[in-house]
Amino acid sequence: MLVLKGIKAPMLFLLVSCAVATYALSHNPRHEKFLRQHSDFPQTAVAGQDYCGTMMLRRGLTRPCKATNSFVHVPRTQLKDICGWAGTHYRRALRLSRAELPVTTCSLQGSSRGRCRYWTHRGKRHILIGCDPSGWPVHFEESNFIPS
Repeated sequence: MLVLKGIKAPMLFLLVSCAVATYALSHNPRHEKFLRQHSDFPQTAVAGQDYCGTMMLRRGLTRPCKATNSFVHVPRTQLKDICGWAGTHYRRALRLSRAELPVTTCSLQGSSRGRCRYWTHRGKRHILIGCDPSGWPVHFEESNFIPS
């Protein structure tokens, strides 16, 4: 059997396979977009009162102004868990979180001179997400927004 610096070829193959699988899972463009648009943990501290205006601009959601967007303030692993044990099947390919989670929802009030103005609503609620076949969150269903 071929030996490379003390590591047998099958062991080397296993290590390379694990590295490739880890890279593929961590580079899921749809999941990365979901995190950019909807994950904010720990919650970003914003000077003044304009959390939504600041976050929507920072996350690239203001060209054009996005009508509604929610930021969930839990660790990314907790969002992923909704695709499994921490969520239940809702309808279609959506999963409903079992727990109420801290969420900030930004709703467009209007825009002037190219600047988007948002109404901010903070609270806890169950969220609906879509997951890809590998169990990664890739879609946030905004229609589930019910102020508490």
